[in-house]
Amino acid sequence: MMAVVEEKVVLAASSVESFLDEKVAEAESGAKTAEAAAKTAEECAKKEGAEVVDATLGAAAAAAAALTGTMVVEFDAGSNGGIKMVSFKTPQVGLALVLSGGGCCTSGKPKVAVKAVDKKGQAETLGVLKSWKVVSINGTPVTGLDQAQKLLADCAAKIPQA
Repeated sequence: MMAVVEEKVVLAASSVESFLDEKVAEAESGAKTAEAAAKTAEECAKKEGAEVVDATLGAAAAAAAALTGTMVVEFDAGSNGGIKMVSFKTPQVGLALVLSGGGCCTSGKPKVAVKAVDKKGQAETLGVLKSWKVVSINGTPVTGLDQAQKLLADCAAKIPQA
């Protein structure tokens, strides 16, 4: 009797493992598709202008997040770094935000920026740097600090625990 139970447990575990392998493969495929869409959108930017690209990149980021169970944050890394799309895979993001610029000595509207990156945290591991500007989170444009912090928390909470 015990051998039959053990055999059923082994078969069930094998089925679960196969199912999980299938889901991981689907998520990886979805992430590659979303990355390709983002690259295409970047190429369009050079040809068609920023408005179309912003919408396309936002849609690609949202699609990537939905398909992969991640949170995609778009950063402006500055004039030398360009735009970076970073996929966070666990809810422990490992960064803090701040409102940057817009004072008496700068031009333009203040932007939400990375204030700090946790040592050995996910953001640091993924290459996020202090002072990068946050452009969007899961395809939603960032418009202010409170909105960005809420969006970051809400989207991070939807990431499955590793």
